[in-house]
Amino acid sequence: MIAAQTYHRSLFRLLFANILIKPIWILGVDRWVQNEVGWLAYGQYYTVWGLALTAGFLLDLGLTTLVQREAAAPNHSSEKLAGLFWTKGLLLLVYFFAIASIAWFYPSIPVSWLFGAAIVQALQSLYVYFRAWVTAAQDFAAEVWFSVLDKLLLIPLCLLWLSDILLPGSVRIPFYFVLQATTLLLSLGILICYLYQRRFVHIGSFQLSFTRFRMALPYALIVLLMSAHTRLDGFLLTYWSTDGEWEAGRFAAANRLVDAANIIGYLVVSFLLPFLSRHAPNAAYVRSAIDHARTGLLLFALSALIGVAGLSPWLTSWLYPGGSAELTALLPILFSSVLGYSLIHVYGTVLTARGAFGSFQLILGGALLLHVCCSAIWIPAEGALGSARSTLLTQVLAGLVLMFVAHRQTRQPQPISSYLVVIFTTSLIWFFW
Repeated sequence: MIAAQTYHRSLFRLLFANILIKPIWILGVDRWVQNEVGWLAYGQYYTVWGLALTAGFLLDLGLTTLVQREAAAPNHSSEKLAGLFWTKGLLLLVYFFAIASIAWFYPSIPVSWLFGAAIVQALQSLYVYFRAWVTAAQDFAAEVWFSVLDKLLLIPLCLLWLSDILLPGSVRIPFYFVLQATTLLLSLGILICYLYQRRFVHIGSFQLSFTRFRMALPYALIVLLMSAHTRLDGFLLTYWSTDGEWEAGRFAAANRLVDAANIIGYLVVSFLLPFLSRHAPNAAYVRSAIDHARTGLLLFALSALIGVAGLSPWLTSWLYPGGSAELTALLPILFSSVLGYSLIHVYGTVLTARGAFGSFQLILGGALLLHVCCSAIWIPAEGALGSARSTLLTQVLAGLVLMFVAHRQTRQPQPISSYLVVIFTTSLIWFFW
């Protein structure tokens, strides 16, 4: 019971810190950048960022999840996981080779922007990898601070930059990459110093852990499928819509609120996976954690959706003066997908902790295939609105199927009320917006 109480207290602190900091970044700084550079330029940025992020599965191939799962287990050996660090270095080389290949095959994409996004993604991946050691050690108090450290450093710099106090007249996308990379380097240095001081991680002599690499491949496929499903919309809009880059910028503007809402889900997962791995023998702890995570995320998603749907005209006019008309209908539809994301966060983590990768991969793969097919039909006719409808349909379906499969595999009662709430709310938004 003490472990469960500690888990819930630490999770609350983590959520509180991130609710304070990360919405400022997404709705303040990032939105300000889009308003400064315009939807067309930001549409290019969103497309490039999505490609770099999707290829980013090569940066990790599931190694971070493997660290969280194995290092959190009782009687683990840091030395046995030491080879993962050098494998991580090899993956960095593979990733940048993939980025160069994308630049070669799609010369219309700004090369400097693509590599700028790739560098930021690489540093972010290293930061998340080393943070996984903190979480696995159940040092939740430190994880609270490290989860927001990079943004705590970046937000003041960006505000000075956007206010023309720092380098006047330099509000351009390339410098945006420079600021992100600089603060990630600083955060990474602080995190590594902390890990060595506490002796949480052991790197050791040079070696490549190909056995561990093969063990991590199932995680890698999951990361690829999830990234492609959530981040390729800009690319699909660019190539399937008449005004592709402008539609991508429009979609990115609405999707910013979805990203802000999904922060909660990502943070819950970062605690839930190591907790489930460590307390797997205790069915009561596991069931309580799953039920609390599902109920909490769905309540949050529903409350936020009611606010977004009711205040959509006011929200869009406040966030994007002059461009609100194009977003008013789009925002509630896209934001409804948070219901699906919430279920995917919880039950994807449950299947991962159980090692049921095949089921998870099959569901994600089916959802991605359906998303591409729906997008191919709806994007040419409706642009960003068609992409939003495809996202809503496929994310909610994936979440519901994952919940059904996870409860069946764990032999826990199906939460019928959750099914009804999600299906009813999604249908209501679909037919009335």
